Amino acid sequence: MKTWEKGILIIVSGYCAMHLAIVMQIVPHHIVWGGKIDSIEKLFVLEGFALATMLFLGIVLAMKNKIIKPIFTDKVIKRILLVFSVFFILNTLGNLMAETNIEKVQAVITLYLAFALFKSSKQIETL
Repeated sequence: MKTWEKGILIIVSGYCAMHLAIVMQIVPHHIVWGGKIDSIEKLFVLEGFALATMLFLGIVLAMKNKIIKPIFTDKVIKRILLVFSVFFILNTLGNLMAETNIEKVQAVITLYLAFALFKSSKQIETL
């Protein structure tokens, strides 16, 4: 596993911890989702989806690097990583337009993830 791929896993783990802390209301919810969460129900739905998405990404990366046994083919893993790369580019744009400074700062992290996931997908040899 390359150093930058370890970096991706560390960032994904950090985001999972952050989403968990937000769900548990340890971290205030007004610093995420553009500060637009107006109910606890909406918080649980959005943060639950975000946490599930990041966990899925972490699992796919673990499969790609053979940390866990892959259940997807290399071709499917490559496509999943490309989809996440596009997702993080869009997320970067959203973060840049956010009202909170913490989300604007996260644009750097999400841009790194976009390029690193793209690079990671290109290292998979498919038939």
